[in-house]
Amino acid sequence: MHRMRSYTAGNIKIQYLLAVLFCVGGALGGCSQVTVPMGSNNVDTPTVITGSISSSTDIAYSDINDGDRRIIAENLDAIGVALKADSDVQNVSLPWLNSLSGNSGTLSNIDNTALGETGCLSFQTTANTIGGIKLYSGTACRDITQSFAVTTLSVADA
Repeated sequence: MHRMRSYTAGNIKIQYLLAVLFCVGGALGGCSQVTVPMGSNNVDTPTVITGSISSSTDIAYSDINDGDRRIIAENLDAIGVALKADSDVQNVSLPWLNSLSGNSGTLSNIDNTALGETGCLSFQTTANTIGGIKLYSGTACRDITQSFAVTTLSVADA
Protein backbone atom coordinates (compact mmCIF):
# COMPACT_ATOMS: atom_id res chain seq x y z
CA MET A 1 0.00 0.00 0.00
CA HIS A 2 1.28 3.37 -1.00
CA ARG A 3 1.07 6.07 1.56
CA MET A 4 0.41 9.75 0.64
CA ARG A 5 2.99 12.07 1.94
CA SER A 6 1.91 15.31 3.60
CA TYR A 7 3.96 18.44 3.17
CA THR A 8 5.59 19.57 6.35
CA ALA A 9 7.25 22.66 7.67
CA GLY A 10 9.67 21.27 10.17
CA ASN A 11 7.72 18.94 12.42
CA ILE A 12 4.32 20.73 11.86
CA LYS A 13 2.16 19.68 8.94
CA ILE A 14 1.29 22.60 6.64
CA GLN A 15 -2.43 21.70 6.39
CA TYR A 16 -2.86 22.08 10.16
CA LEU A 17 -0.90 25.34 10.15
CA LEU A 18 -3.10 26.78 7.38
CA ALA A 19 -6.27 25.68 9.19
CA VAL A 20 -5.16 27.38 12.41
CA LEU A 21 -4.17 30.60 10.55
CA PHE A 22 -7.51 30.62 8.72
CA CYS A 23 -9.47 30.26 11.98
CA VAL A 24 -7.45 32.96 13.77
CA GLY A 25 -7.83 35.31 10.79
CA GLY A 26 -11.57 34.70 10.67
CA ALA A 27 -11.96 35.31 14.38
CA LEU A 28 -9.96 38.54 14.28
CA GLY A 29 -11.74 39.67 11.13
CA GLY A 30 -15.05 39.41 12.98
CA CYS A 31 -13.80 41.92 15.52
CA SER A 32 -13.28 44.62 12.94
CA GLN A 33 -16.07 46.51 11.26
CA VAL A 34 -16.22 48.73 8.21
CA THR A 35 -19.28 50.90 7.73
CA VAL A 36 -20.26 53.23 4.92
CA PRO A 37 -22.76 55.98 5.77
CA MET A 38 -25.62 55.82 3.27
CA GLY A 39 -27.72 58.72 4.44
CA SER A 40 -29.31 60.35 7.42
CA ASN A 41 -32.74 60.01 8.95
CA ASN A 42 -32.24 63.29 10.75
CA VAL A 43 -34.98 65.60 9.53
CA ASP A 44 -33.44 68.75 10.95
CA THR A 45 -30.13 68.52 9.11
CA PRO A 46 -30.33 66.48 5.94
CA THR A 47 -27.31 64.81 4.42
CA VAL A 48 -26.01 66.81 1.47
CA ILE A 49 -24.77 64.16 -0.93
CA THR A 50 -22.61 66.44 -3.09
CA GLY A 51 -21.08 69.76 -2.29
CA SER A 52 -20.55 70.68 -5.91
CA ILE A 53 -24.22 71.27 -6.75
CA SER A 54 -25.58 73.92 -4.44
CA SER A 55 -29.29 74.48 -4.01
CA SER A 56 -31.53 76.98 -2.27
CA THR A 57 -32.10 74.42 0.49
CA ASP A 58 -28.37 74.32 1.27
CA ILE A 59 -28.33 78.12 1.71
CA ALA A 60 -31.36 77.97 4.02
CA TYR A 61 -29.72 75.35 6.23
CA SER A 62 -26.54 77.37 6.55
CA ASP A 63 -28.36 80.68 7.25
CA ILE A 64 -31.21 79.60 9.54
CA ASN A 65 -30.08 77.22 12.29
CA ASP A 66 -32.08 74.76 14.39
CA GLY A 67 -32.75 77.35 17.08
CA ASP A 68 -34.23 79.75 14.53
CA ARG A 69 -36.45 76.98 13.16
CA ARG A 70 -37.63 76.17 16.67
CA ILE A 71 -38.53 79.85 17.25
CA ILE A 72 -40.44 79.94 13.93
CA ALA A 73 -42.36 76.80 14.91
CA GLU A 74 -43.14 78.23 18.36
CA ASN A 75 -44.56 81.37 16.74
CA LEU A 76 -46.76 79.23 14.52
CA ASP A 77 -47.89 77.32 17.63
CA ALA A 78 -48.69 80.64 19.34
CA ILE A 79 -51.41 81.33 16.81
CA GLY A 80 -52.46 77.67 16.70
CA VAL A 81 -55.98 78.54 17.81
CA ALA A 82 -56.42 80.67 14.70
CA LEU A 83 -54.87 78.07 12.42
CA LYS A 84 -57.99 76.14 11.65
CA ALA A 85 -58.58 75.13 8.05
CA ASP A 86 -61.57 77.46 7.76
CA SER A 87 -59.90 80.59 9.19
CA ASP A 88 -58.12 83.17 7.06
CA VAL A 89 -54.57 83.72 8.31
CA GLN A 90 -53.15 84.65 4.91
CA ASN A 91 -52.69 88.29 5.93
CA VAL A 92 -51.22 87.60 9.38
CA SER A 93 -47.63 88.78 9.99
CA LEU A 94 -45.71 87.32 12.91
CA PRO A 95 -42.32 88.71 13.93
CA TRP A 96 -39.78 86.26 15.34
CA LEU A 97 -36.47 86.79 17.11
CA ASN A 98 -33.85 84.32 18.27
CA SER A 99 -31.93 86.10 21.02
CA LEU A 100 -29.18 83.45 21.00
CA SER A 101 -28.26 83.69 17.32
CA GLY A 102 -29.39 87.30 16.80
CA ASN A 103 -31.42 86.27 13.74
CA SER A 104 -34.88 87.72 13.26
CA GLY A 105 -37.62 87.89 10.67
CA THR A 106 -41.31 88.07 9.92
CA LEU A 107 -43.63 85.17 9.10
CA SER A 108 -46.20 85.91 6.41
CA ASN A 109 -48.32 84.31 3.67
CA ILE A 110 -49.36 81.45 5.97
CA ASP A 111 -51.39 79.01 3.88
CA ASN A 112 -53.37 76.65 6.08
CA THR A 113 -55.63 75.07 3.43
CA ALA A 114 -54.01 71.63 3.81
CA LEU A 115 -53.81 71.78 7.62
CA GLY A 116 -56.91 69.67 8.18
CA GLU A 117 -55.84 66.92 5.79
CA THR A 118 -52.06 66.72 6.27
CA GLY A 119 -51.38 68.65 9.47
CA CYS A 120 -49.00 70.88 7.49
CA LEU A 121 -49.05 74.49 6.40
CA SER A 122 -46.85 76.56 4.15
CA PHE A 123 -45.44 79.96 4.96
CA GLN A 124 -42.92 82.57 3.94
CA THR A 125 -40.49 84.29 6.26
CA THR A 126 -37.89 86.93 5.98
CA ALA A 127 -34.68 86.32 7.85
CA ASN A 128 -32.20 88.95 8.90
CA THR A 129 -29.00 86.91 9.38
CA ILE A 130 -25.29 87.57 9.15
CA GLY A 131 -25.61 86.66 5.47
CA GLY A 132 -28.12 89.48 4.88
CA ILE A 133 -31.88 89.68 4.57
CA LYS A 134 -33.50 86.96 2.46
CA LEU A 135 -36.98 85.64 1.82
CA TYR A 136 -37.58 81.93 2.50
CA SER A 137 -40.47 79.59 1.73
CA GLY A 138 -41.15 76.80 4.15
CA THR A 139 -43.45 74.11 5.39
CA ALA A 140 -44.28 73.32 8.99
CA CYS A 141 -46.06 70.15 10.07
CA ARG A 142 -47.50 69.02 13.36
CA ASP A 143 -45.52 66.32 15.13
CA ILE A 144 -46.81 63.65 17.49
CA THR A 145 -47.22 66.21 20.30
CA GLN A 146 -49.32 68.38 17.93
CA SER A 147 -46.65 71.09 17.95
CA PHE A 148 -45.37 72.56 14.71
CA ALA A 149 -41.91 71.71 13.40
CA VAL A 150 -40.32 73.31 10.34
CA THR A 151 -39.84 70.48 7.85
CA THR A 152 -38.66 72.33 4.75
CA LEU A 153 -37.09 75.71 4.17
CA SER A 154 -35.59 77.13 1.00
CA VAL A 155 -34.72 80.50 -0.46
CA ALA A 156 -37.77 81.97 -2.20
CA ASP A 157 -37.90 84.06 -5.31
CA ALA A 158 -38.69 87.62 -4.28
